[in-house]
Amino acid sequence: MFAGEVDLKTWYKPKIDKKTLKELSKRSDIKGLLDISIFIVALILSGYLCILSWGTLWSIPALLLYGNIFYCKIISIQHETNHETYFKTRALNKFFYHITSLLGGFEAVRWKWSHFHHHIYTIFTHEEVYDYENNSPKPTEPVRFLLNFLPLGPIINIQKIRHFTHFEIIKHSFGIITPVVKVTVPEKEIKKIINSSRLYLSFWLLVILCSVLLQSWLPIIMIILPPFYGNTILMICGMTQHAGLADNIKDHRKSTRTVIMNPFFSFLYSNMEYHIEHHIFPKIPCHNLKKFHKIVKNQMPEPHKGIISAYRSIIPAIFKQSKDKNYFIDVKVPDTTI
Repeated sequence: MFAGEVDLKTWYKPKIDKKTLKELSKRSDIKGLLDISIFIVALILSGYLCILSWGTLWSIPALLLYGNIFYCKIISIQHETNHETYFKTRALNKFFYHITSLLGGFEAVRWKWSHFHHHIYTIFTHEEVYDYENNSPKPTEPVRFLLNFLPLGPIINIQKIRHFTHFEIIKHSFGIITPVVKVTVPEKEIKKIINSSRLYLSFWLLVILCSVLLQSWLPIIMIILPPFYGNTILMICGMTQHAGLADNIKDHRKSTRTVIMNPFFSFLYSNMEYHIEHHIFPKIPCHNLKKFHKIVKNQMPEPHKGIISAYRSIIPAIFKQSKDKNYFIDVKVPDTTI
């Protein structure tokens, strides 16, 4: 059963009290505003270090700190506001979704539809239901996989760069429609993607003009380029989601991974390390995922305790998949029929 025939009711759902689920699904403007306020303060302080150290070797660690804070948190907020769970007020979700999409280089209309597609067809590889978020390209070449984690890795990785979102936006601005749009976006929305991509491109050109007028590279480096050099933390966290796991299966416990992370990564990643739980109930706000995890943990596979634990499983799997495309980590799940 593929394409429009996929029955969402056939996906695994844990047993949970309806009142508890309703309580966990409540959104909060206060929690969203507090979270984004801490992020803005961290961004200002790390950005100030970049300005102070500019022209010295200290600018390298300063930019790496700033870039990783910028890109990881921007994309995690973009993700949550796309689900409209970061705030209770819909207007706040929409406003910050468009702002973070612009700053992160994730065109808003395309990602609205492709991410919805990703949740329906998580790691499906069939042509009509292809999950571009995880299979484009699928990380089965060890060297290319490891390049993802290096600053400037997306530029070094020639295969990956073709799929980098900034280059996709440039294509769309010239009316060149990429495969992901053809598969996931309704035809009537494609014109919106083209127009939106042109606005993004205009914004980048404006930032470049500011750099020229100020005779400084800083506007370009601090506004346009963080996704290229500040990618490490996001990739470390993001690759734990599905790498090495089973595809074409309607049980998120087997295709998705939960990892217990340190508080710094957890903040920047907006609790998306509870990724099985997010995929099962994507309308639960990120600030409630930890609570949800504790309630249903007896129905879930054992989570990895930390990043290192997760990659002890992921890296060998990537090497095995490079030789055997049918290999996957066979996750043991609790028998909930008893």
